[in-house]
Amino acid sequence: MPEISFSGPFLPQVGSDIKVQDLSSQISGGGTTSFTVQEEFQAERLLVYLNGLFQGVPSGGEITITSTTTFTIATSVLLGDNITVIYSPLNKT
Repeated sequence: MPEISFSGPFLPQVGSDIKVQDLSSQISGGGTTSFTVQEEFQAERLLVYLNGLFQGVPSGGEITITSTTTFTIATSVLLGDNITVIYSPLNKT
């Protein structure tokens, strides 16, 4: 049987390769710019969506990685907004 090769930004590995997390519960009344993901992620594999719109790649100006579980966004996220991330965990489970 022929083998299918996938050559995208999320190369298949053992365990779950991508995860989605809604971070909207972290938004405070005065606006929020720093968010924490529930597990360590690969910095180059974090995709941030604000109200459904892609916010760019980390270190592209809008998104800055501050640790293996946190990032900041240049736009202040306000109550009523929705912020969601798609990421590849650092440790596959």
